[in-house]
Amino acid sequence: MAQHAQAGAGGAAAGATSSLETSTSASAQLRLGCPEGSITLSCANGEELQVDKEMLCRNSSFFSDMLTTCDTRNLKIDESIADMRLFLEVCCGAAPASTYDERNSSCWTDLRQVLGVADKYDCPLVRERCEKLLLSRCLRGRVRCDNFRFQDPEGLGLEWLKLCQRHCLKDLGWFVAYDLGCSLADGSWSADAESDMMLEVTDPELLKIMLSAVSDCVRKQMAGTSIASAALDCLPDK
Repeated sequence: MAQHAQAGAGGAAAGATSSLETSTSASAQLRLGCPEGSITLSCANGEELQVDKEMLCRNSSFFSDMLTTCDTRNLKIDESIADMRLFLEVCCGAAPASTYDERNSSCWTDLRQVLGVADKYDCPLVRERCEKLLLSRCLRGRVRCDNFRFQDPEGLGLEWLKLCQRHCLKDLGWFVAYDLGCSLADGSWSADAESDMMLEVTDPELLKIMLSAVSDCVRKQMAGTSIASAALDCLPDK
């Protein structure tokens, strides 16, 4: 009987743990409209968001310093409600839906906005999450396509290289810098045409990666030329 009772108690405990995990998982979603421990963010255009204060303070040193010394219930901010919703999603550990939409590249725009908010409100954890999400997008592109490159003809690669430099996104910066170097080597874009933007890239590591990519591409091109030349030499003269 005691064993049955213990087993029953164990089952009840497991059930309680399962319920707690489910509850915790559910609370990881955006907690807008919490009845207590919340703060109202008055966004641009007068739109409002009610956000869990603890979650906000846990992710932002700016909000933590402010809200632990001031018992305010309403805070006016400059960001739009759309940008704040994206920011809060990443705060809660979720990824914007656009991250997994392979049909377009809107996730780069969405997460760029989140990075701007994270930089303004001192949110290193949010910045790290953004970088991991963008890295996963890069890696999926490489798995699906051997010649995948981040850089495109519109020059967004240089913009992202500057963002990686500004936000200290070292891992993502490697991908962007290497792809830019490869694109430069095969003539997809000209450093001269973008000289003003290139002057803003001062991180020696990023510049070194670009040069390394150019060298790798040149070596491959030379190896391909040598192979083609050797193959022609093997053909009989006519």
